[in-house]
Amino acid sequence: MAEQNIQGRPPGNGRRTVAIVVGVAFVASVTTLILALTASHGARQRDAAAITADGHDLHGVVSEWRAQVARTEAATNGEREAALDALKKQADAASAWQPRTPCGQEARERLRAVMDTRITSLTRTTPGTVQGELAVVDDALRSCAAQAGRDVPG
Repeated sequence: MAEQNIQGRPPGNGRRTVAIVVGVAFVASVTTLILALTASHGARQRDAAAITADGHDLHGVVSEWRAQVARTEAATNGEREAALDALKKQADAASAWQPRTPCGQEARERLRAVMDTRITSLTRTTPGTVQGELAVVDDALRSCAAQAGRDVPG
């Protein structure tokens, strides 16, 4: 027993070192967890704000679109071709809009499809029924936002 103390190690020093290392590792783990949760929360808030902004932009596009559709429907035969050309240009402008989020991109693509269907319907002698543009945008944004984060394996 006397020989162990001659080497200059007080008894229990190894346990203290292990306790300090474990304590530092625990603090580092907790700090990492807090930083990850904070970053995740911030990212969710930024995504929600961007989706809301995309929705407002697309609602504005739909409002202008509806006004142009009403003008086209009210146009006389001579004015109809020019009104349809204006609708086509407006649909092209909607396709050129740059969304902030993948949800906005999906909503833009669905809206463009409905716009093309509406244009086709208006060129026919007997127009068909077309799903409402605003409903398409809202549905796309809502379903996409609900799916956010579900592609990450858990």
